[in-house]
Amino acid sequence: MIEVAIAVVVIGLIASFALKGKELIHTARLRSVVDQVNAIRLATQTFVDRYGALPGDYTKAREMIKDSLTNGHGTGDIISVEDAKRFWQHLVASELVSLELVNGFPVSKVGGHYSVSSNLENRSGIWIILCRSTMDNHSFDGALSPGDAHSLDKNNDTGDPNTGEIQAVRSASASGECFIGSEYNLKNKNKDCVIMFRVW
Repeated sequence: MIEVAIAVVVIGLIASFALKGKELIHTARLRSVVDQVNAIRLATQTFVDRYGALPGDYTKAREMIKDSLTNGHGTGDIISVEDAKRFWQHLVASELVSLELVNGFPVSKVGGHYSVSSNLENRSGIWIILCRSTMDNHSFDGALSPGDAHSLDKNNDTGDPNTGEIQAVRSASASGECFIGSEYNLKNKNKDCVIMFRVW
């Protein structure tokens, strides 16, 4: 009987450690998002200082960075999917940041990828968008649950999905609400959140 009790306790401890380990890995992946975005933010600022234009919008990228690049339009905006892909190409070719591009976009360690857009939903600035997919670079499919989005926002910004340097928008394919008013909808466990990080 004692052996059975010990075995049950050991199995319980192993299960507990396994769950805790899984949670720690997930938390580390969320932290890696912030690290990636901070590296992109610094690279973007350095690119602007060096070339006097945003990546993707630089009109002399082919001449000044790499022959295979497509020049930007010089409008100061990143709007279309093509603009976004050009942003990443210019940034990577400048060697200011190391990113793995798949189908033209950097991959996120929590799943999905990063896009980039300006003046998104009447929010001024250039925003890095963590999403699962986009057709037009204006509406996006979510990559995070409201709980994960809240954790990222609360630990690194205001915790309010509508204000600050980290904000949220509802996924184009959402089955539920990412946030209600100024609070993340923690009851919703689906990946219905698109998180945006201001980089410029």
